[in-house]
Amino acid sequence: MANPEFVPTLAIIGGTGLYQLEGLQSLGAQELKTRWGEPSSAIEFAQFNDLKLAFLARHGSNHTIPPHRVNYRANMWALKECGVSRVIAIAAVGGISEHL
Repeated sequence: MANPEFVPTLAIIGGTGLYQLEGLQSLGAQELKTRWGEPSSAIEFAQFNDLKLAFLARHGSNHTIPPHRVNYRANMWALKECGVSRVIAIAAVGGISEHL
């Protein structure tokens, strides 16, 4: 990460429809590569009051990655490399059939 003094302790992984969070002071983003490949998106760094956060869009910043193609290992490894020790993952549940 560009600023070694900023170590996020909490990560939020956004699912379908959650690509950014309101009320956060954005501190930039970083593209990472891991031993498992690239994560779904750049890691966004932000601050909310005194809380330092990392945010990752599970399906990519433009929702281009379907659930079966998400590189979960790379996502978690990248967050770990940033110093994250806790993760909150937001997920929406949908159906395959439109009429349901």
